[in-house]
Amino acid sequence: MLQISGISKTFNTGTSNEVRALTDVSLDLVKGSFLVIIGTNGSGKSTLLNAVAGSFRVDSGSLDLAGQNITKWPEHQRAQLVGRVFQNPFSGTAPSMSIAENLALAARRGKRRGLEPALNLGVRSEFKDRVRALNMGLENRLDNPIGTLSGGQRQALTLLMASWLKPDLLLLDEHTAALDPKSAEQVIELTHDIITRDKLTTLMVTHSMQQAVDLGDRIVMMHKGRVIDDIHGSARERVKPEDLLKRFEELRRREQLGGSAGAFLREAKGTAELMAIFELIVGIDQHIDAREIKLIEAFAFRWNLTLPDLTEGTIGETADILALRKCVTSYLQLAPPTEQATELLDALHQFVNADELVSEAEEVVMDEVTGMIMGYVTQSGDQAGHEVVIVPQTDEQKERVASLLPGIEPLSMRGGNVYSVGRFYSAKYADVICDKYIALGLFTARIEV
Repeated sequence: MLQISGISKTFNTGTSNEVRALTDVSLDLVKGSFLVIIGTNGSGKSTLLNAVAGSFRVDSGSLDLAGQNITKWPEHQRAQLVGRVFQNPFSGTAPSMSIAENLALAARRGKRRGLEPALNLGVRSEFKDRVRALNMGLENRLDNPIGTLSGGQRQALTLLMASWLKPDLLLLDEHTAALDPKSAEQVIELTHDIITRDKLTTLMVTHSMQQAVDLGDRIVMMHKGRVIDDIHGSARERVKPEDLLKRFEELRRREQLGGSAGAFLREAKGTAELMAIFELIVGIDQHIDAREIKLIEAFAFRWNLTLPDLTEGTIGETADILALRKCVTSYLQLAPPTEQATELLDALHQFVNADELVSEAEEVVMDEVTGMIMGYVTQSGDQAGHEVVIVPQTDEQKERVASLLPGIEPLSMRGGNVYSVGRFYSAKYADVICDKYIALGLFTARIEV
């Protein structure tokens, strides 16, 4: 179905910024297979997907899909054979258009446009049936702009659109990395269901070892633009996420012994902040187990972080969720690479799901952290929609505000001063903040407006 034969790609050739992104990569995908690509940052995973999609021309080698040589085809021509879901939920759909209008575009992709209506009753009925199968309650919201939906809902619809015409090849580029845990789980289940039902040939990039093992019938590891491991057949049946992490560790040790560890991975920005974020997340349920430690080690490995000693057991102090939010804010203010921020979000999602039980506290925290990091990654600005404002009713409450929040500036309004604590992404998180300040005696009643 897909033959990748000895392709290579160098960017910024002849300059000081020259990067050899792909070197003599060859892969064959049979029809109906599901190949997952894993690797460290800069290993060439997404570059390979872009090469297949036609985002750029390869320097050498060839690409054949469904019996046709597509090496020189432009991206829009390859789109007739290829469906793609990007990492960013804001890509792949037209936000100002309705769900039905987006689906109409997907249904008519590659077809000659005529004067017949794209959204007649029969078409809308089919759209409603297909959207109902997503189990997200969107079947009666076909006229809603897609930009009003959550990231998980948008990504589910993007997957539906990309697979609508049963493309010869489906490309998935870390398509759950930016979603909250529940949405990521829903989209992964949907991915499995659609690909299995339609027998789609699929090429997926992921940083999740669990997803690689759960979904792929073949797992390929890349490093420095080359394929260094191809796990299939009986070896694939036996492999576990822990085995893949061990392979990464072995690779890192070989690099260090070869004296090239510094060039192997970029030095992470905000090392202290990143480690503090993980420590605070651990403190939510006051326990860390072996699987959670391995997830932290995997993230640290990919970004060359120096870890403190981590051991299984009970954590003494409960995490302060305000401290966690401040820590995430401090990290984002350092302007880290968006790739790193996205991977952090993915790692945190895996982390809170590691024990297969997401507590209410973990869910509240992840809702807030997801909003913060996604706002940074997508550069969509401040989307926080829940503002907490303290309105002291007594002199004693005013004194407590001055004592406990010395840096907060009052806002003069008719009837007295109010104090804006901040804007938050999660309504549940905002409720927790209100409860905290009520317990401290800063105000006595909560009113939602």
